[in-house]
Amino acid sequence: MAAPRRARKSRAARRPSAPAPDSRERLLESALLRFAEHGFDGATTRDIAAHAGVNLGLVQYHFGGKEQLWRAAVDHEFAALWSALETAVPTDGDRPADMIRAAVRFAARHPALVRLMNDEGKRDGPRLRWLVERHGRRLYALAGTMLAQARPRGALAGVAPLHLYYTFVGAAGMIFSQAAECRRLTGTDPTTTPAIVEAHADVLVRLFLGAG
Repeated sequence: MAAPRRARKSRAARRPSAPAPDSRERLLESALLRFAEHGFDGATTRDIAAHAGVNLGLVQYHFGGKEQLWRAAVDHEFAALWSALETAVPTDGDRPADMIRAAVRFAARHPALVRLMNDEGKRDGPRLRWLVERHGRRLYALAGTMLAQARPRGALAGVAPLHLYYTFVGAAGMIFSQAAECRRLTGTDPTTTPAIVEAHADVLVRLFLGAG
């Protein structure tokens, strides 16, 4: 009777332990950073897992593969963006200004998403098509509604939605997605300097709303 008990004990010892509760979240955060830095083809699941400090097998466990991890990481970031925009706290009852400030603050906190979107937007393909259908159209529509409200008061009155959209996206995110260049040019990291973030938001409010 003793031998079977030892065998059961040995099998139990070999059984893999459950993943840490935050392992999925850590993989999502690391994946976004690595995909933004190296592109989809340049990033590896091994590097992502190492950066997250988790076992490589957890990529398969949580997501099923690299493509699914990429999509999950993008969904995770966009969920944070929608939440930030929908819960923008009114400061003076001016909803367009609130939205502009929320978008700038989000870009400062999540520059990797801006870099990833810039990279994927360079080439047509299945990932770009998924991005556009999954998130891009909603973002374009939301920005269009916001900017349409701003247009009658702003310096950009009468500008077509297409140009307004890309002017806004570039103006809101470029300083943060290119933080390394900004540091080299000015000695200031815009992603870690709250005063710079707020000053940049003020610039966009004045540009699009003609207000302080």
